[in-house]
Amino acid sequence: MLFPRIVRVGAMVAALAVAGWLLAQSQPPSKQYVVLQKRGPKWVAGKPAGEQALGNHGRYLQEQMTKGALQLAGPFLDDSGGLILYNARDEAEVRAIAEHDPGVVDGILAVESIRPFHLAFDAASRKSPFSAAK
Repeated sequence: MLFPRIVRVGAMVAALAVAGWLLAQSQPPSKQYVVLQKRGPKWVAGKPAGEQALGNHGRYLQEQMTKGALQLAGPFLDDSGGLILYNARDEAEVRAIAEHDPGVVDGILAVESIRPFHLAFDAASRKSPFSAAK
């Protein structure tokens, strides 16, 4: 009695694994894009980034990180803007994400540029094209 149940569970796990693999194959591969932001027209002169009304911008970035779209982000130390590294299917997708950022919508920030990017060296994962093959 136990053996048929184990076989059924095993078959279900295998079917789910195959379904997940097929779904992953049907999705376009994710690429990386660097988004450079600059001060927008409603940036309050004389106030550093920490004093600008950017709470919704921060919450939006947190949401994008939770979804897996945002890889890293942060402001430039001279308060001239910031850098965001997004994972997306294409530039149109990342442009839509960047332009819906509340900081951009509110005019405090503006999208300066979007550039495709390839992460070759990553200290966190120790990824490097020069790592010794194992």
